[in-house]
Amino acid sequence: MPTIHYLTTADAIADAAAHFATLPRIGIDLEFDDMRHRYGRHLALIQVFDSQEVYLIDPLLLTDMAAELEPLFAVLRDSAVAKVFHSCKSDILLLDELFGVNCRNIVDTSVQFTLLAAEDNNISLGRLIQAELGFEVDKGEQKSNWLKRPLTEAQKEYAANDVLYLFELTDRLSARLQELGRADWAAQENLALEAVRYGRDDPRPWARNAAKYKITPQEMPVFRELYLLRDAVARQLDRPPYHVLSNDKLAELTRRPIETPLQLRTANGLHPELKRSPYAEQLLAIGTTDLAPDAPLPADQRKFPFRRRLSGPAATRAEARETLLNALKGHLAADHGSTMANMVLSNRLIADIIELGADAALRPWQQQLLRESAERHGESYEQLAAPFA
Repeated sequence: MPTIHYLTTADAIADAAAHFATLPRIGIDLEFDDMRHRYGRHLALIQVFDSQEVYLIDPLLLTDMAAELEPLFAVLRDSAVAKVFHSCKSDILLLDELFGVNCRNIVDTSVQFTLLAAEDNNISLGRLIQAELGFEVDKGEQKSNWLKRPLTEAQKEYAANDVLYLFELTDRLSARLQELGRADWAAQENLALEAVRYGRDDPRPWARNAAKYKITPQEMPVFRELYLLRDAVARQLDRPPYHVLSNDKLAELTRRPIETPLQLRTANGLHPELKRSPYAEQLLAIGTTDLAPDAPLPADQRKFPFRRRLSGPAATRAEARETLLNALKGHLAADHGSTMANMVLSNRLIADIIELGADAALRPWQQQLLRESAERHGESYEQLAAPFA
């Protein structure tokens, strides 16, 4: 294990960031808490590798996190320094959500591995290290409470391992992609990561849970109000919502609402705060009041699939597009394997191509593979290139 520097002050972070800014690349990872131990998403640790040593940057000991991390954020924005991650989407979404920081010059070893099309795309860092470097790293701290201080030595070693092997991994994967003629594919995918942004406005955050538990339209108003009450209590307590009321209990109370004080007093699975004023009265009101259904969403917020908006001849043309795309997916699987076929024509991408056209929906490398496969099998790529009309 190389030297691990544990940085807890603004001056130490600024000095380290000045060093990082002189390098061609850094390995980086974040540890954060996402509704596991507190309400919301909280940055807990930043790990950086400079090719020789590991830096563990502890933001929780800073007095002004955003301002005192700014020297490091400047490096993340600097396109002259490559940032090597593994499976970085959660990390870059967190940086955007909490600090408005958008990384430039990203190299993601998960993206590189995926483009080899060797096996399942969603490979963990531990599995990748084992597959490429031939040894196992200890992942016992994966579900640690990263907000708790002091960090243990085991946590520090775990965190260091998350960046320590990134350079060796990316160099090996880059060489294999170069041999396959896919280096430019990785460059396109990594460049696209710079545009990933956190979606801040979900008009109906309860809808996904409702779908999972098969909540009916008639049950939805009660489910909605219980969801919002749970969220309010969780926010007030600074606890994850599941500490207040589990998802299973949320669905159960939707179908069998609490209607009397006695039922409330004897109810199991509720955080004690729900049995105290003012939340107790709100919970009883949900079970005894006629609640209004969800108001219709504005047109620009509706997310009906494109095909569901069509009828008549337009629907027939869209169906023909879908049939052609599914045929091409079969050809891609025959030519390049099912993993690659799913990367070029996943169900989501098929839906996008039907509406937007392949030239807009696909990266250039995907367009190239699709065009070649279409020509090889006597199909027309041009029928799919332009937006639906």
